[in-house]
Amino acid sequence: MKKSLLALAVLGAFAGAASAQSSVTLYGRVDLSIGKGPGSSAKNMVNGSGSRVGLRGVEDLGGGLSALFNIEHRYNADTGAMSDPARMWGGRSIVGLQGGFGQVVLGREYTTAFLQSQLTADPWGWDTVVSGTQGNGLNNTITGGGVARVRNDSSLTYRLSMSGFTFGAQIAEATDAINNFQNKPVNFAISYAGGPFTFGLGYERTGQEIVDNATWMTVNGAYNFGAFKLGGLFGRGDSADGDRRQSWLLSATAPIGAGEFRASYGVLKNKTDNVNLAKGFALGYHYSLSKRTTLYADVMQNKHHPVTGAALDSKTGYDFGIKHNF
Repeated sequence: MKKSLLALAVLGAFAGAASAQSSVTLYGRVDLSIGKGPGSSAKNMVNGSGSRVGLRGVEDLGGGLSALFNIEHRYNADTGAMSDPARMWGGRSIVGLQGGFGQVVLGREYTTAFLQSQLTADPWGWDTVVSGTQGNGLNNTITGGGVARVRNDSSLTYRLSMSGFTFGAQIAEATDAINNFQNKPVNFAISYAGGPFTFGLGYERTGQEIVDNATWMTVNGAYNFGAFKLGGLFGRGDSADGDRRQSWLLSATAPIGAGEFRASYGVLKNKTDNVNLAKGFALGYHYSLSKRTTLYADVMQNKHHPVTGAALDSKTGYDFGIKHNF
């Protein structure tokens, strides 16, 4: 009996050590709203910010070195269908190592320019009707210039954070089982967050080329005054068709009660043809029922088609939704 108890105690100790050295987390989001996008009169149910389910994990390899992975599936919660039929793990599919040298990951990953500049400049984080989940986009078009890529497949990404600064760089294959670009996509970014001030700069060459290499650079910054936060972004680059593009976005957020008020105004201009590809404002209020559940309402106006620049017949969009993270 004593030997059996001793064996169980030893096995329990080893199991405890193993669980302390590695962890796997299941996470996700279900987000649905009812509303109408600009450029359309249809009122329907849509995914406000991309419903998802994913797994991420870290294993301690010793000596300050860790292995990590992240796989994330994106789907439409109103039907259960895959957001991208070509990819099971459309959100992320990465594996890599991290330590005092920074982090290196391989696979399908967000561009560094998107994460550290374009995304942070939009108070809506490229979500809801404001950034084009329904119909013609506004803030995603302005911050991304209609040029930038959100993620790259078959990529190698490096990140290093220290003293409030984060540096990131990425290179991806031009050709794989899904993509066939003329050049290898490359991007880099540097950002800073310290106290009330944040700053970001991002640059990318998407790898797409028809007349010219598609490139996009953004600079953004924000200052939190406590009662409210003000931010701005300036972007400039070229489309694959050779059009010179330029954009700017002003934003503001403020905590009100248990929620947050959001506002922005901006323009994306095709400088070559002297036409606006996006121009408008957005207002919203996102109310936290809990740390995981949010009710939200947004309204926005975009006057121009993000590809042709033609005036939209229906310029206004709105949504009313609920988002739950787990």
